[in-house]
Amino acid sequence: MKNSILTTFILLFILFSSFTTQAQEIKLASWNIPWLGSHEYNQRTDSDYKELALYAEQLDADVIALQEVESEYWARKVFGDDYNYYFSTQDWVQRVGVAVKKSSGINVIAKEYKALDVGRIRYGMDITLTKNDKTLHLLAVHLKSGCFTAPLDSKSVKAMPSSSVNEERLKEACTKLSNQIKPLEQWIDTHAEQDTAYIVLGDFNRRLSQDIALKYSEDKGLWQALNDEGQEALWTPTATKNSGCWGGHYKDYIDHIIFSPKAKENYIKASFDQLVFKPKYTKELSQTLSDHCPISVKVKL
Repeated sequence: MKNSILTTFILLFILFSSFTTQAQEIKLASWNIPWLGSHEYNQRTDSDYKELALYAEQLDADVIALQEVESEYWARKVFGDDYNYYFSTQDWVQRVGVAVKKSSGINVIAKEYKALDVGRIRYGMDITLTKNDKTLHLLAVHLKSGCFTAPLDSKSVKAMPSSSVNEERLKEACTKLSNQIKPLEQWIDTHAEQDTAYIVLGDFNRRLSQDIALKYSEDKGLWQALNDEGQEALWTPTATKNSGCWGGHYKDYIDHIIFSPKAKENYIKASFDQLVFKPKYTKELSQTLSDHCPISVKVKL
C-alpha cells in the first residue's frame, strides 16, 4: 500500500513538473528611450534616471528590446544589474540592444544583424532565446525614421518632391526605409523556411495600422511587404489598437511586436500591454522620460 502511494506521488510530481516546465511564461517588451547616452541631447538629471528606473521596475520584463541606448553602461542607469545586455557595436550613440533578466533562466545567443544598415542606419540585433528545450528567435530593430505613412514603392519614392530641406529629408527617409524591406524579408524568410517561432520587435517608425487602412499593395506598404502566407503570415496586436502614450498624443503605434504563426501559438491571450507615463504630456517630459511608452506581451517559452 505504501509503495503504491509513493509511486502515485512520484508520478504526480513528474506530471506536475512536466506541466510547469511547458507552461512557463516570459514577458517580452520593447522600449525606445531617446538619446540615452553620452550625446549632448541627453540632458537627464539623476532624478530623471530614478524616474525611468521606477518605470523599468514597473515594466518588469524578462526580455527588453532597447532603442536609442548607447551601451550597457547607460542601460544599467535605468534597468540596473539584474539584466545581461547585448548591444550592437555600430559607431553611433543610438544603438539597438536587448536586455535579458538574469533570473529568467533563458540562454541567449546574440549577434548583430548588419544587413539593416542600408546607409548610416542602425543595425538590428538577432537574438536566439532558449529555455526548457524551446527556442524563440527575435530580431530587435530600429528602422529609419521619417517615412511613417508614405508609399514605399520605387515609383512613388522617386516621384517625391525634393525642392525643400523637409522634402529632401522625407524622400531620403522613404528611400532608406524602402531599402530596409529586403533585409527584413530575408531574415523572416530564413526563419520561416526553418519552420521556427520568431518575433520581430522594436521601433519600426511606421504606422502599420495606416498601411492597413490605406490598403496598400505589397510594394507600397511595409506591413504588406512583410506579411505573407504560411509561416510568414504575421500578426501584431498594435495593428488594431490606438496608443495611449502621453494621453494619446501619439495615437498610432510605431513600436511593434510582430509574431510568426508558430510564435503566435505561444502568445498569452490578451497579454499585450502598454505602460503609459502618469504625467500630462509636455515636450520636456517626452525628452527626459521618453516619447515612446514601452509595450509588452507575454509568451510561453
